[in-house]
Amino acid sequence: MPEISVIIVNYNGEKVLEECLNSLYNQSFKDFEIIVVDNNSQDLSKDFLKNQKNEKLKVVFLDENTGFGKGNNIGFQNSKGKFIVILNNDTVVDRDFLSNIIKPFSLNEEIGMVAPLILFKKNPDTIDKAGGHLIYPDGLNRGRGCQEKLSEKYLKAGYVLIPDGCAACFKREVIEKCGFFDEDFFLYGEDTDLGLRYVRAGYKCYYEPSAVVYHNHSAIAGEYSPLKAYYVERNRVFVLIKNFPFFCIFISPFFTFVRYFFQALSVFMKKGTAGEFVKSQSSFELIKILFKANVDALKMFPEFWKKRRENKKIFIVSGLSFCRKIKDFFLSPVELAFKK
Repeated sequence: MPEISVIIVNYNGEKVLEECLNSLYNQSFKDFEIIVVDNNSQDLSKDFLKNQKNEKLKVVFLDENTGFGKGNNIGFQNSKGKFIVILNNDTVVDRDFLSNIIKPFSLNEEIGMVAPLILFKKNPDTIDKAGGHLIYPDGLNRGRGCQEKLSEKYLKAGYVLIPDGCAACFKREVIEKCGFFDEDFFLYGEDTDLGLRYVRAGYKCYYEPSAVVYHNHSAIAGEYSPLKAYYVERNRVFVLIKNFPFFCIFISPFFTFVRYFFQALSVFMKKGTAGEFVKSQSSFELIKILFKANVDALKMFPEFWKKRRENKKIFIVSGLSFCRKIKDFFLSPVELAFKK
């Protein structure tokens, strides 16, 4: 039985998958398996994967695109490792990545998640995420240190809020107790939901900067695509409903209004993600997407409220303690709106 199972969900990633797998084949740590779940890719991914001969690799071919969450769930069902690493197909990992990412678990039995240092592959001195996510009170998130130059501040290990779905490590026992990804998210936000669920279940996330990942950010879905804008906005409502205390849900429209105000300014000034979006799409298109995302989320409110009630069976962290954690890792609406 391998110590680590690495799960990679692939969809049309033939151009990036080879480099990702090669970086895993060359790990200094040897006791691991790789499980690639192919979501019915329409490029040459299937041919490439069928020609792979490495004994560590297992490939699961699906007949449809099931999304990121279900793909990882299927990968987990086929895994055997004590620790589960999830990894985007558009990443390259440092040679000591696997050995370093499991080190923090020996520090404290309450650690259920480990977040690595993720750098931009094209600009390796610039941070993608240095210890997972910061969180805004309406459920939206942003990578800790995103777009900042790598500095001493982000080379310090320590406790953070939640890891990013691009690259993270979990204890198998935590997944078995608390479940893995919510498949109704399909794309984006499912990692935030997962992390906050584990936090409320009493587990901690540790940041290990010696575990280094290089990320070709949004190489498949597109950095400022309408698809991403829709799912990010819709799914943050799901995150809110399932994990936040009722009082936070009640006041969240105020925080969303504040966020929209600053995002409107960013569109006018052509800055931030919204500003970049309207360079290729119209402002009216962005408004339509945000409106549809919120309407669609509200239509599913009863279903996600039911999931919230089911999750309460494993929640041991009170709403007040959870709010303190949100405060400690608060994401400014200005940063959210004006940074890419």
